[in-house]
This record gives sequence, structure tokens and C-alpha cells, in this order.
Amino acid sequence: MRQFKALSVVVSVLAGASFLGGMAHAGDVYKYVDERGTTLYTDKPIPGAVLVSTGAQRPPEVTARNYTADQTATNVRLATSNQNIAAAQNDQRIAANVAKDLETSRQERCKEARALYTKAINSQRLYRQLPDGRREYLSDAELSQQRLDSAKAVESICGPQG
Repeated sequence: MRQFKALSVVVSVLAGASFLGGMAHAGDVYKYVDERGTTLYTDKPIPGAVLVSTGAQRPPEVTARNYTADQTATNVRLATSNQNIAAAQNDQRIAANVAKDLETSRQERCKEARALYTKAINSQRLYRQLPDGRREYLSDAELSQQRLDSAKAVESICGPQG
């Protein structure tokens, strides 16, 4: 009879422990250190306690759905980022082409300005074409002004080194 009581007590303790263990597993677990330095665990959030484990178990399909949603969001962010990078690279390429075209145009205008300046310096006489096709030769003062204007044009187009 004594053995039966002992056995029933052991069975009761085990059943209670498994029941309480299942309940403890179902809730959140917090870890904290008391004033004596002892580490303790509780199911109640108290100031200074750190959440160690959460009892909320998610079904696998919820986890898979969340993973899929996260991957989709990541893919969208990456695609947007790639489009922005491609657009920036395209803008840089276009800006480089414009800069190259501007430099080519400047070099051509500089060459023309130098040719006009050289002609003004090397010529004894210059003329301007009148609307009726006749030539009117420039005076010495106008020739000097034409040379100065040509030099200024070379400097403004080609730079100070001309």
C-alpha cells in the first residue's frame, strides 16, 4: 500500500511537471540577475529582464510565407537599385559624350579663330565684302582693330595660351 501511494505521488508529480512544463514552454521567458548576482528566469516581464525565448510558435507555412514576402521585397529593392545604377551610368556616359562633343567644337572654333588671327597679322591689307559684291579695304586703324579683335577671339575661344 505504501508503494502504491509513493507511485501515485511520483505519477502525480510527473504529470504536474509535464503540464507545467508545457505551459512554461508556451509563454515568453525572461532572464534577469537579482541583487545578489544570481541569474533567474521568469515568465513575467520585469524591469531589467531580457527576453530569452518567445513561446509563440509559428506554423511552417507562416514562416514560409514571411520568407517569400521578405525575398520579394528584397528583389524589388535590388531591381530598383539596379535600375538607379544603370540610369546613373547612362547619365554619366551621356555627360561624357556631351563634354567630348563640346571640346571637339571648341577645338574647331579655336582653329578657325587662329586662322583669322594669322590672316590679320600676315596681311598688309584686308577688305570687307559689300552687299553689291565690291570690296572695301580697311584703313590702318580698322586693320589694327581687326587684329586686336582676332587676338581677343583666339584668347576667349582657345584660352590664354591661345
